[in-house]
Amino acid sequence: MGAIERTGMRKKTFDLLCNVGELTSLFQKSTNIKGLLHLTVKIISKHMQTEACSIFLLEGNSQNLVLRATVGLNADMIGKLRLNVGEGITGTSLKESKPICVPRGSEDPHFKYVQGIFEEKYESFLAVPIIQSSKKLGVIVLEDSRPDYYNKHDIRALSAIASQLATFLEHARMLIELRNTTKQRDTSQHTDSKQKFYRGRPTSSGIAMGQAVVVSGSDDSSLLIHVGETEYLESEEDFDSALKKTTDQLKEIQAHLDEKLSEAGSLIFGSHLLMLSDEDFSGSMRRHIRQGLPAAEAVAKVVNEYVNLFINSQNENTQDKIHDVKDLGHRLLRNLAGHDVEDGDYSGQIVIGPNLLPSEIVKLSAQNTEGFVVYGAGETSHISILARSLEVPTVLLSENEFYQHVNGKFLILDAYQGTLIVEPDDELIDRYVALEKEMSSQHKKKVEVENPSTTCSTYDGTTIKLLANINLLSDAKSARRAGTSGVGLYRSEYMYLIRNDFPPEEEQVIIYKKLINEMDPVYFRTLDIGGDKMLSVANIGQEANPFMGLRAIRYSFKHIDIFKTQLRALLRASAHTDLKVMFPLIAGVEDFIKARDITKQAIQELTKEKLTHNSNPSLGAMVELPSAVTMIRQLAQKADFLSIGSNDLVQYILGVDRTNENVADLYSVHHPAVLSAFKRIADVGKTEGCLISVCGDAVAEPAMLTFFIGIGITNYSVDPRMIEVVRSHIDTLDRNEAAAHAKEMLALYTNNEVSEYIKVHLLQ
Repeated sequence: MGAIERTGMRKKTFDLLCNVGELTSLFQKSTNIKGLLHLTVKIISKHMQTEACSIFLLEGNSQNLVLRATVGLNADMIGKLRLNVGEGITGTSLKESKPICVPRGSEDPHFKYVQGIFEEKYESFLAVPIIQSSKKLGVIVLEDSRPDYYNKHDIRALSAIASQLATFLEHARMLIELRNTTKQRDTSQHTDSKQKFYRGRPTSSGIAMGQAVVVSGSDDSSLLIHVGETEYLESEEDFDSALKKTTDQLKEIQAHLDEKLSEAGSLIFGSHLLMLSDEDFSGSMRRHIRQGLPAAEAVAKVVNEYVNLFINSQNENTQDKIHDVKDLGHRLLRNLAGHDVEDGDYSGQIVIGPNLLPSEIVKLSAQNTEGFVVYGAGETSHISILARSLEVPTVLLSENEFYQHVNGKFLILDAYQGTLIVEPDDELIDRYVALEKEMSSQHKKKVEVENPSTTCSTYDGTTIKLLANINLLSDAKSARRAGTSGVGLYRSEYMYLIRNDFPPEEEQVIIYKKLINEMDPVYFRTLDIGGDKMLSVANIGQEANPFMGLRAIRYSFKHIDIFKTQLRALLRASAHTDLKVMFPLIAGVEDFIKARDITKQAIQELTKEKLTHNSNPSLGAMVELPSAVTMIRQLAQKADFLSIGSNDLVQYILGVDRTNENVADLYSVHHPAVLSAFKRIADVGKTEGCLISVCGDAVAEPAMLTFFIGIGITNYSVDPRMIEVVRSHIDTLDRNEAAAHAKEMLALYTNNEVSEYIKVHLLQ
């Protein structure tokens, strides 16, 4: 095959990765799982320009690979052809969890001849395992009559496609396996709430009003949907209209989400669309209607049957999909009622949930939920940070009784004060409507600064660099609106958290490139999960003390493949610009050298593969552990820069879990031990000529900002919402006066003495 043709093929595979629009179109072209899988292999075959494409899925009960879709092989063998894991090229690929590319299949020792599938005409084979969160799902197989047809670019592209489709294929497999199972449980009604006012902790500011919807609860009945007293259209034609409208809405939301939140990557609403297209799901509803059941009751009946199936499934991933089918049921019912749900199924509703995953928060936000009330999450947890990035009002509440009785009630959520009002009277509603309009008007007045800058200056002319902490690409707009064009901390783990999987290298390259093109400079922090940011697919398991456990760089060292994939993507994305990478939770010089060496290995691999990349990145370390402070001089000699993670450093110096309410009052950034550590880091930065920056909540506290400038630190990174406030305070500071205050604070011995000094001298 000529070079021009091969380049064209690579371009098409890249388009398939980037364009979920074509993938979502699958769901309107078919009405059952078999048809959807067939269209999937057709699209892959077209983009990869190959003669045959097949999907084998692992059957849960037998652990056999079963042919579920194909173009190019005998279609009569779908559902019949079975391979053991390790059998043939296909089975070997899954067993070894790696792609297998064979130039001449008939000469390969793994090749297995199967009579009747018409495979003998093919020479080239490419088998790529479908793996989600270390869980083996199946294999995608390409075949072509031309020998030695596939190359390393095809392997990389098909691997990325397999990852992108993994969630969709897992849902398809799940529905196939659940097909003949039927169980039901009795429903029960919630008791009335006895209390009207609750006080929680605001974590993402704003005001929300709407009907409370509990998305998980303490018993199975809370997971079922109810028709209620609403008037619904009842005919089969009405149902078909509601079904089409629901499909169109979800496709529109998916397209909007793909544009707004690039990190979401794959089909985040794939499970919804798959269910709607499945004849045994929507078809069952239609059959009940033909038998005389009103359309709304048919929807509720089938949805609740599936909820019960999922509840009783032994597959943990299946149980996680309960909310997807509930979402579908509610959306179908609202469309049957003729309610306007163009803005999303959760518009006008406040979502209540004790266990919300980041991926669920993104999904609910995309459907325009008004707000979140979350149980059991700390203020600095991933839920809080993500809600702020998505600009959804959120309150954290630990009062369990609230969750038992609030479902279906009208609720006011005041995420400025942390107040929750159940069934408020008309006077309160009017008051909050007026307040919401006022706050919304103020927010709309904020526009992106025409020429954002990364620098500002103190009153006496000292230049200060002020950058933004961001979690998602969408935060870049907020940063520029606040007046800065640089990112001092990109928390890369949120790309993983909102997807709940490990995105492949190709997708990461796309995301990082977008950010690099929009902001300058960008300091990328490598994957930091563990602690209060748990990723279910990471298989960390339950730890007695997660903040002291397998988190951040420790996880990366234990999973070098995941770590190196991220490093390779960063190096490739920054091929034509500077790259700044910092490693989290570095305990000392040994950790930094190990991370640096793995980065060098990634550079060597990319050079060998002749992939364009940055061969000279700047590498830094997050200073978050007391051991790093002890070794700060040696770290400063090795690293290109150091960044103080103030939130974690305070936590570890004082031994206080910052998410634990029982010891929250012991967490103090003013503690003399903490101030002494900051001073030691700043002094070493000066003597060793190593750039020192501070990122964390401490920067936004005026007294601490004065202290930091006083000890000579001039580089900061804060939440975009705080940039304007921080810049305004910097404008008022004199560096010499700040130094005098810092000296006085460092001379004090107790936390109370420092707090009193701040109160008397710095808060006037």
